[in-house]
Amino acid sequence: MSLDLALYQLRTFREVARLGSFTKAARSLGYAQSSVTSHIRSLETRVGMQLVQRLPHGVRLTPSGEIFRDYTHRIFHVVDEMAAALNPSGELEGRAAVGASALLLETRIGSLIRECRYRYPKIQVSPQQLAISRAQEAVRGGEVDLALVHGDCFVDTSTASGITVEELPDLGAVPVASASVADAVDPAAALSSLRVLAVDPDCASHQVLVEAVRERYGIDPPVIEAGSMGGARDLARTGYGIAMLPAEVAGAAANDGMAVVSWLPSVRLRVRAIRSVHGPARSAVSAVCDMAARIGREKAGQPA
Repeated sequence: MSLDLALYQLRTFREVARLGSFTKAARSLGYAQSSVTSHIRSLETRVGMQLVQRLPHGVRLTPSGEIFRDYTHRIFHVVDEMAAALNPSGELEGRAAVGASALLLETRIGSLIRECRYRYPKIQVSPQQLAISRAQEAVRGGEVDLALVHGDCFVDTSTASGITVEELPDLGAVPVASASVADAVDPAAALSSLRVLAVDPDCASHQVLVEAVRERYGIDPPVIEAGSMGGARDLARTGYGIAMLPAEVAGAAANDGMAVVSWLPSVRLRVRAIRSVHGPARSAVSAVCDMAARIGREKAGQPA
């Protein structure tokens, strides 16, 4: 079987697979939605099978579509490698979709975009929030090129998985609450009406607070999902609860009606970068990953 496929059609398919929507893919690529639909239909005709299943809200890949997606990623890795080899200046270029867990999105990604823009002006960093439990799946499925996650999560690093993991500097986190709670003379009384605020339900850092409160003060506090670090800050500021936040954020929050709760434990969270093993060694994704490691070292006060 001989397939005559155009790269622009494959690029459209890749965006549809990544975003799960014709509308979002069209917006990302700058096409009309009818063009995206036409590209996908043309691919399915040439391949001779359905690649995308239309749903009431979005689309999902068929089993054949998942196979096609994996080969599409491999094709674009080769194209990127060829472009790098033909680039006389050796300047890195391309796009890196970076997924980050909630705490890292708000403490690392801003610096990452800024530094990459300065050092690699032809690399476009596209960030998005990513649940820790979905990191491996998102990288393997091509939803993101690089996942930055904190805490402990299982990652299959076997050769067959096509996933590689790099350990980055740890992220220090401390318990934060309103100043009145942090300065409470009677912690047990202050804790009786407070909640533990979970920024990311996949991260066990808030469980450290739950266990400490239970063991030290005999109180079993309810856990409330804050949805984001900003939400946790707002709830903590109003005296609604206690949140485990990055130390650097807690320091800045001291002037905003909040303080570190010294009578509860702090933690150090493991940070990892997860990406595909495919593609050239010095691809745009590799460069962004290296920059993420450097920023992590700088934040941790280690030599860059």
